[in-house]
Amino acid sequence: MLVERESLRRFLLVYISSTIFLLGVGSYFYYKMSYQAMVERELSVLRENVDSFMSANHQKRFIKTGVQPDYLGLKIAVYINQKYYKGNFIFKDIDFSKEHFFKDKRVYLVHKERKRWGEIAFLSYKELGEEIATLQYQIILFLLFATFFIIAIAFILGKIFLKPMRKSIDSLEEFIADATHEINTPLSSILINIELFKELYPDFKRVEEVEKIESSAFRISKVFQDLSFVKLNHTQKKEIQNIRVDLVLQERIEFFETLLKNKKLQLQTKITPKELEIDREDLIRLIDNLLSNAIKYTKVGGNIFVGLEESLTVSNDGEIRESHKIMAKFFRENRDEGGFGLGLYIVEKICDSYKFRFVITSKDARVHSKIYFLIPAMQMVVFMLYLIVCMFMLVDELCFY
Repeated sequence: MLVERESLRRFLLVYISSTIFLLGVGSYFYYKMSYQAMVERELSVLRENVDSFMSANHQKRFIKTGVQPDYLGLKIAVYINQKYYKGNFIFKDIDFSKEHFFKDKRVYLVHKERKRWGEIAFLSYKELGEEIATLQYQIILFLLFATFFIIAIAFILGKIFLKPMRKSIDSLEEFIADATHEINTPLSSILINIELFKELYPDFKRVEEVEKIESSAFRISKVFQDLSFVKLNHTQKKEIQNIRVDLVLQERIEFFETLLKNKKLQLQTKITPKELEIDREDLIRLIDNLLSNAIKYTKVGGNIFVGLEESLTVSNDGEIRESHKIMAKFFRENRDEGGFGLGLYIVEKICDSYKFRFVITSKDARVHSKIYFLIPAMQMVVFMLYLIVCMFMLVDELCFY
């Protein structure tokens, strides 16, 4: 489901963004062309208006006689030798070298004629604000409609293209569910019989072959647990209870003794009593994944440190090369090691569900994994509440005395 959603999200992002970009570019050029055509049309009308004005006032010879010309309801200003002479509007600072120009959503036409006594220019304009607003409104309306249409088509195409992937994912998940179910019974039998064998025959406890069998059985168990968590965690019922984390941690360290011994790893611990409200299986899974990861990626004869105070710390020899991918699902930095690359992904998911903060860093040739059971802000709140309670107790004692 997550893979399908991520694929759909990427497809929609690429398809919609690229299509809208092309649509935007096309709309921009359409606007420019429409705007230019509108300007040309209005300039043609202005030229006709100036011609009409000149024809209507030709007999009056208003420049020589000084009589008031008939403007025919048009916006006309007359300039002689680039100086205002007459008109029904005034416009200053005209660039007479241009045939037309724009100002305040108006297009102005400058029609010039040479006379024996000088140059006469007729200035007229046309309002474009309403037409520009109409054009912009139409383009925006088209873009909105086209965007909704593109998004709808993108979702339909995405669902069609991802349908085969959905079938493949369903088949894979069904296989994983069946495989984990089939593995569970013989695996449990192997682990139980190993423990029974060691109890019945104490001398075989430290036989290397038995330890290797137990180690291999544990690795299979670990893979099974990881797959079960990824597939079935959302359906499992949590049993939240108050648990001594230090006791569970000691138990899991003992459980890993065989693996530690096989790689000749030196383990140092600093464990203090700590209680926590959590599901026991989730706590075990957190500890097991951190310890398993540390053992797996520490070279033979290396050192591992496990600490428990207000937070759980596991550090080991090694380094992280791709820290931005380290907690990704199915990611493994070292393909030579076993597993499916689910350990840290599972740790992060469990921490998210309990609002813990999981941090993994690499420094000085060591990898440090840390789980903060209380995030720093909550730690500060708890500390402030503790101070307030202490102050009230102190005030109460002072008042009593």
